[in-house]
Amino acid sequence: MYKCFIIDDESHAIETLKKYAADSAQLEIISFSQNPLEAVKYINENKDIDITFLDIDMPEMSGLDVADLIYKNTAIIFTTGHAGYAVQGFEKNISDFLLKPISFEKFLKSVTKVIGKIEEQKPQSIAKNESYFFVNPGIKGKMLKVNYDDVEYIEGLNNYIVIHTPQNNHIIYLTMKEIEAGLPITNFIRIHKSYIINIDKVTMMEGNKIMIDKMILPIGSSFKDQLLKKVNSNVIKTHR
Repeated sequence: MYKCFIIDDESHAIETLKKYAADSAQLEIISFSQNPLEAVKYINENKDIDITFLDIDMPEMSGLDVADLIYKNTAIIFTTGHAGYAVQGFEKNISDFLLKPISFEKFLKSVTKVIGKIEEQKPQSIAKNESYFFVNPGIKGKMLKVNYDDVEYIEGLNNYIVIHTPQNNHIIYLTMKEIEAGLPITNFIRIHKSYIINIDKVTMMEGNKIMIDKMILPIGSSFKDQLLKKVNSNVIKTHR
């Protein structure tokens, strides 16, 4: 899940974005504020906000000025009712621009675009040289070794994950975001808010479903573009 913050002086605009984020299945609204100064303080102190939805025309402080103060710690999507701010907005190192009133379709398209940028900016060194990783199975002092090649897919269950392998299913106290950060991006990809798959284990893909062994897993709409990008890079096509 990508952590988000909303800064807007209009409560109805905040409620709309909160609903869209909840429906996207890929975003988590960590907090929101109608006070830009308080929001700047929170974002710069915590430094774990992936995306900030930022209104521009606010009475206490312009979103353009807020952007200058937070852009190093979060991706920014401007949300405004004034199209004239678009040029100024993109000069502020923002990731995207949404013109109010914002439809869910435009919101989802923008979020998908920004998440793509975030993923591209992640250090490629995440691709690991080791063929295994260790996790704590919930017993103090015990560590479980898991080979990357054995992992078929990982399932999220609230505060836990289940690592599915042909031999065992391991329930581990980790979030999906925490395990995702430790997996090599060459082999693993998030396909749904509750599923990360080992692309090497996929046997078939059709529509919004993917098959691993005999298990059929859903593909989330907001994750599909990234998955198709990975799949299409390995498609052998006819040139006839």
